[in-house]
Amino acid sequence: MKGHECPTAEGEGKSPSLDETPDMDVASTAMQEIELPTTRHNSPLENASPGSSLCFVPGESCRLTSKEFFSSSDLGTTVDDDVNGDYLDSIIPEEKPAHPDELLQRIYTILIAGTGFLADSYDLFVINIVLLMMRQNESYGPLTPDVQTHVSFMAIVGAMAGQLGFGFLGDQYGRRRMFLLTAALTIVGNVLQATAQPRQSMGIYQQMMLYRFIMGMGVGGEYPAAGTITSENSTAWQRGRNLAAVFSMQGVGRLLCALVLLISAFTIENTDLQWRVAIIVGALPMMAAIFFRWLPETDAFRHHVEARYPNMRLRFKNIWRTVWENRRALAGTAGSWFILDMLFYGNSLFSADVTETMGFGSGIRGRTVQNLIIQSMAMPGYILAVIFIDRIGKKRLQLIGFFGEGLIFGFMAAYQSPLKQAPVVFLLMYALTFLFDNFGANTATFVIPAVIYPTEARSTCHGISAAAGKAGAVVGASAFLRLVSMYCPNHICSENVDPALIDKGIRTVFYWCAVLSLVGFLWTCIFVHDRSHKSLDCKAPLTAPVGSPEYEMA
Repeated sequence: MKGHECPTAEGEGKSPSLDETPDMDVASTAMQEIELPTTRHNSPLENASPGSSLCFVPGESCRLTSKEFFSSSDLGTTVDDDVNGDYLDSIIPEEKPAHPDELLQRIYTILIAGTGFLADSYDLFVINIVLLMMRQNESYGPLTPDVQTHVSFMAIVGAMAGQLGFGFLGDQYGRRRMFLLTAALTIVGNVLQATAQPRQSMGIYQQMMLYRFIMGMGVGGEYPAAGTITSENSTAWQRGRNLAAVFSMQGVGRLLCALVLLISAFTIENTDLQWRVAIIVGALPMMAAIFFRWLPETDAFRHHVEARYPNMRLRFKNIWRTVWENRRALAGTAGSWFILDMLFYGNSLFSADVTETMGFGSGIRGRTVQNLIIQSMAMPGYILAVIFIDRIGKKRLQLIGFFGEGLIFGFMAAYQSPLKQAPVVFLLMYALTFLFDNFGANTATFVIPAVIYPTEARSTCHGISAAAGKAGAVVGASAFLRLVSMYCPNHICSENVDPALIDKGIRTVFYWCAVLSLVGFLWTCIFVHDRSHKSLDCKAPLTAPVGSPEYEMA
């Protein structure tokens, strides 16, 4: 897909203006009179198509002021602004069906980037039931609650390290290298887990901690790598939908994970082989995808980073200067992602309470059936997000998600006892929390950081935002576990404890989830915007901003 080139300061590659375009009809002439607040379209509208990369630039060229270049705020309106629809009909012709080659390229990009998210979500969610399978083998040694928690959390710690580290490295050395490296780490971590053996020098559970940290680094690195590559390889018409489609593969991964665990539990009798099969299957999608990840570097990175900052030391300084210039926007994306993951992990705490009402039992096979049902509930939200994200707007989608979850959690807290007596209604309400989570903040918190930041620090800012989310997951899981058991004797809810005490703790979690949803809604209103940064659609190299050190050196 070849997009329109942005005009340079000397006018090279400049497209004809609207006044110079012959034989324009009345409707096209009327379009000339439309003026946006701060942007100007330098390409004839009659040549525009959904498959082209349009460039929205201030004034006559791709030169941006220092404030415009480094800051993601006050950048004017673009086609995927948070006010989707207000200007869209005025400046963009009716969307035409994509050319078959363009459609194939779009599907290819989504699958290559999305396969990483499929594998990542699989790897993160497989461990809970895998540990139950491992517990059946006495030769592995005792699996205490503390060890179980540490094994599960090491992947999250590794993911935070990967998000921060590979986010920065993606801006320093390029997206494609990190895209390959994160895939390799994920594969290596999975293979090592599946082949771990009990040893005297290092127990199998200690090995799992180490290997899941390695895998977690690859999983975490996928967030900024896949987000920036998908964003920078998409046109303005397709960007939000493409990013949502890539992120929706997370739901496919969870569903595949639940299905593989169920098959392993019901068909493999060898308890030593059972969990190994479940883990190694998670590496297969990434193994297939890594051979197709030898992609060229994105145009945005080549034009705005490599061409402008060949000196690595200056590139390093510029990344952190750009991060500082975008600190308010970063507070919005990182803070909302932190709140979201606190909610998500709080929500996951009472999944067993819901599925117990279905009567599938508490053994490994019963848990796999419950897990498959729960993950199936999540898919409609992902699908709806892909369909409607560009129509509703990314910020509005995030607001809808937080608001919907707040209402549902508040209702479940107020009417918990009657709901437990009506399992079907209880299950429906629980499914709606997943709907508003995925058709809302879970998708939007991934998409927004991939579009609003300058190219120079897009990967870094996305990684910081994602790492804040994982920090929220750790805080949420720890805090809500204490809330659930706060009414039990010695804060331990065993099987002999009065169920009313456990229900009281769960009701407290519901109330706190409702409060967090309200906080997330207000935080989004105040700090979050979803205006795409101009450097995403500007293909020509930008000159260094006037007054910057790079400008003085030029």
